[in-house]
Amino acid sequence: MKIKLSLVAAAMALTAGAAMAQTQGVSKNEVVLGSIQDLSGPLAGFGKQVRLGMMLRVDEANEQGGINGRKFKLLVEDSAYDPRRAVLAAQKLVNQDKIFAMIGHIGTA
Repeated sequence: MKIKLSLVAAAMALTAGAAMAQTQGVSKNEVVLGSIQDLSGPLAGFGKQVRLGMMLRVDEANEQGGINGRKFKLLVEDSAYDPRRAVLAAQKLVNQDKIFAMIGHIGTA
């Protein structure tokens, strides 16, 4: 449900921001979303399942044409349940990968 709400929020932001020249993570054909999950470490089983669920929903949205003709691209980073790695992952997603929105982040210790 949270993922669906996040995708709806992203779609609303895209519609509202259509007049803007260029928004980070949004191009003519694509919207780049980011997430940080525990893909290794003590909660890896849970994080991997969350990642698969998000990928499934993104694939479904893309099969339906995306939003305003833009397809979603989901980038997932591993925090390994370590706050330092989570901060580094967030910085990478925002500064290097130039994501539009962070979705489905559960959190770390």
